[in-house]
Amino acid sequence: MISALDVILPRQANNDYRGGAVPFYAFCLLTAVMLFRSTVHFLKGDSGVNSIASILVFEGTPDPNTVIYMFSAVGGLHQMLFVMLYGLVFWRYRNLIPLMFAFMVVENCFGFVVTFLHPLTPEYYEHTPPAMLARVPVLVFNAVMLFLAVRRTAAETTGAPPPG
Repeated sequence: MISALDVILPRQANNDYRGGAVPFYAFCLLTAVMLFRSTVHFLKGDSGVNSIASILVFEGTPDPNTVIYMFSAVGGLHQMLFVMLYGLVFWRYRNLIPLMFAFMVVENCFGFVVTFLHPLTPEYYEHTPPAMLARVPVLVFNAVMLFLAVRRTAAETTGAPPPG
């Protein structure tokens, strides 16, 4: 019997994905969203901090916004590296899609830690940033997709009829 850990961390990476169509297309959608998000953070002048997240522009000399934009762009760079990894998984290593969902769940959980350690209260922004509104639904969605991909892969590998 194959375990969930064996599905998430397969002994061999290959293009034999057995996690089902729903998690596969959800991974496609999440990768597209991540590509947009990382591109904005990486290349936009304000890194989306003011124009999308509505974080207030701060006054000061030297300009504190330059540092904020730089750190946000570095975050976009790291997100872009994950997009490249997701592209590699699509191209060559589709059986690693459950592992990518696991990374997404861990990333979402770390986001909660960051928010706890460095909270931005409402006086820092004009309206609640979209990422803050989507945080819990995205975590639940990623966890459900991970569950579906692992469940279906484990069932198909053991010879049991695939669920649903």
